[in-house]
Amino acid sequence: MLDLFVIRGRSRRNVEESTNLHHYRVEVFYVVIDMQLQELNNRFNEVNTELLLCMTCLSLADSFSAFDKIKLIRFAEFYKSDFSPIELATLDFQLENYILDVRSNRQFSEIKGIVELSKKNGSVEEG
Repeated sequence: MLDLFVIRGRSRRNVEESTNLHHYRVEVFYVVIDMQLQELNNRFNEVNTELLLCMTCLSLADSFSAFDKIKLIRFAEFYKSDFSPIELATLDFQLENYILDVRSNRQFSEIKGIVELSKKNGSVEEG
């Protein structure tokens, strides 16, 4: 990859020299990444992107390390018909307690998905 990149069919005079690594990284890889980014920007508007970013904090991986109270509250605000203003106000405190509880409780450390979480929450409430 550190050899000089040679453009086939062109004279080697007055050509800027670059390595194969540089060529594939800058002139191929970055161009493809830019094209994919442009495609994603065309498909998702700002609101959809924010919604997706808020959803990422629902990941259960690594003992709920991605949980973010601010993003979860913002996520709830997208569904105004499902949450009253009072519920949104109390959600702040409820989420703080919930996040502390699930991160500190060993029972939740091995959960892999939302189904297991709902089963675990049901058994904790019953017990």
